[in-house]
Amino acid sequence: MPTAASISVRETLALFDTQFSGLSKGTAQGEYAFWLGSGISRERVVGLDGVLATLIEFLQKKVTPVPACGYRAALDKIISMAAPSAAEQAQIDYAQPATSWPCFKDLLKRLWNQYSAVLSVEIPGEKLDFLLWVGLDFPKTFSAQQPDAEHLAIGMLALEGAVSELATANWDGLLEAAIQELGYDKTFYQIVVTGAEVRNPAAAANLYKFHGCALRAIDNEVEYRPLLVARTAQITGWKSNATFKITRDQLSALVQRRKTLMIGMSAQDENIKHLFASMNEVKGWKWTDKPSPIVFSAQELGDDQKNVLIGAYGEAEYEAHRDEICEAARFQAYAKPLLLGLLLHVLTAKLEILASVAPAPNLDLPSRAAIADGLKILRNRIAEAGNADRLALVRSIAANLARARHQLQNGSSDVGVQPYFPIDTEPAHRLANKLALKSSGQQEAAVALGLIGMEEQATNWTCSVDDPSLPTTGALRLTSTNATARVFFAANDATVTSLLDTGAFDETDSDAVIVCSGKISGRQQRNPSATMRTGTLGPRYIAFGPLLNSADDLAKLRDQFRGELGL
Repeated sequence: MPTAASISVRETLALFDTQFSGLSKGTAQGEYAFWLGSGISRERVVGLDGVLATLIEFLQKKVTPVPACGYRAALDKIISMAAPSAAEQAQIDYAQPATSWPCFKDLLKRLWNQYSAVLSVEIPGEKLDFLLWVGLDFPKTFSAQQPDAEHLAIGMLALEGAVSELATANWDGLLEAAIQELGYDKTFYQIVVTGAEVRNPAAAANLYKFHGCALRAIDNEVEYRPLLVARTAQITGWKSNATFKITRDQLSALVQRRKTLMIGMSAQDENIKHLFASMNEVKGWKWTDKPSPIVFSAQELGDDQKNVLIGAYGEAEYEAHRDEICEAARFQAYAKPLLLGLLLHVLTAKLEILASVAPAPNLDLPSRAAIADGLKILRNRIAEAGNADRLALVRSIAANLARARHQLQNGSSDVGVQPYFPIDTEPAHRLANKLALKSSGQQEAAVALGLIGMEEQATNWTCSVDDPSLPTTGALRLTSTNATARVFFAANDATVTSLLDTGAFDETDSDAVIVCSGKISGRQQRNPSATMRTGTLGPRYIAFGPLLNSADDLAKLRDQFRGELGL
């Protein structure tokens, strides 16, 4: 079995299809709140590894030979927290850069769960938050941040309406940076620190940064710097600090109204344990509820995570059913594969629902199920192809889906990567009866994608994608032994005309296939002289909606679709 660290995105999807199908379906339906820990930022400079490394480097550079040097005393204290062996102690030389110490990375690993104690170390004569604000060069370190795969995947899940409430003890602005990279501004998230912010204009998703917000502290140091909760005393005092009462009340309500998915969080924070203990006080979720009310992204559950389960479900229930409770609460994949797997699952689940209600009177339930399987074939191909570089994978998903959706819906194919265009901003279960989708062309396009996946499995062609920043890139490229084609989706004839006008393809492009969800009126006569001059056949236009409506059964629909594609 793969470990949480080694599991691939494809293997994660297999868990979502089987053992954890309730979790994936529940997420697609917006049932889960995400509780996000420092693990989702670990590979960024603002992750705890980067914070601790930066802090030790700062102190090492400040150390002087003076016996009473406060920086030396502080560094000594922090190093002692890592409990170095005699051999490691011999490798530590304050006269040399900390990064050159052979044991440096091992020290950081041991300090990982002690960051609040590290930041509590005092420098004589300086403010209590000196190490945080000055030692880390907080305004510079946390101002310009590049999101990772986790933050982009969360942003896309939020844009798709799968997650509308997130809670984190992280200060960083990586989630905000991700939503901006996806083409939206910071107002997409309602950032909540003290709780008073919930009275501001509504946003698409609530982001509870209950230990403070770096970007707010940098922009408004006077008000928000004191709200950065980092030191042990601050964490202990948070649950009784009147400044955070509204936030505490909001989070207490959140654990009651939404199931919990904890990602990158060890649950060591006593504030978190206290919040979840309140769940049992009001007899809230039961461990037998389906899908599981509390799930951790973890290889094995640690004592802190088990304490959360005990607090939530009660000692008696936990003691009687601890193995079942822990097994249901442990999802063995860390943040990157878990979130990318969830993203692919949610997108596919939405397409399956759209395909299931597309007008096609002669397609029975087994046929619809086969089309859904075809969509999963494409999903799995994407997962396998992008597993090696997960940041590139999530960016590719965002850019290619944006390109395809802008073409389908708006007939636009501008230069450069377009803003992310979600399949729909509502959770998956709200799509089946949504009237606005009936004329959007998405239902027919979803069926066409399912058929493409079925033919991919039958090895009639292979699917790939081109550069999504180029305006001539279609939704995907199909390649057979005889030919290759750029496939564009268009909602209606007017959208096809718009794609022509914007230069996505032209009447001489024989490698272009346009799958139109509606009727196509006299397209072959638009510029007949072009064919006469060049001898090319030009684009192939498929009126897929009428084809779908008239097909006798799935087998004939597949035959007709292959024939129209001409590969």
